Amino acid sequence: MRHLVIVLFLLASVGPAAADEAPIAGTVKAVDVVGKTLTVEAPATGRPRVVPIEIRAESKIVRSRRSTDPGKPGFVQDAVALEDIKPGWTVSVTTKHDGDREVAIVVKVLVER
Repeated sequence: MRHLVIVLFLLASVGPAAADEAPIAGTVKAVDVVGKTLTVEAPATGRPRVVPIEIRAESKIVRSRRSTDPGKPGFVQDAVALEDIKPGWTVSVTTKHDGDREVAIVVKVLVER
């Protein structure tokens, strides 16, 4: 019984930390290829939140498109380079915290404008 209480306590304490890792979705405001950052303006209550996101070598940047292969219907994801992303595009970014920085795990291009 004591082990069950410890396990439940650990699961409860991990829950809020995992919820903090929600994707950041919004409009690309700036792309810094040299500094490897992407600045996203995400809607928020009151005024929009501007979030600088660090892009690292292990970060993935993808765009979804409808498959043209009849054998593989649905959508496929193509890799996109950071320098190809333009301000005004809509993205969804899954991040992790590294100190006070947001670091991209996956950047998904949703709308190109």
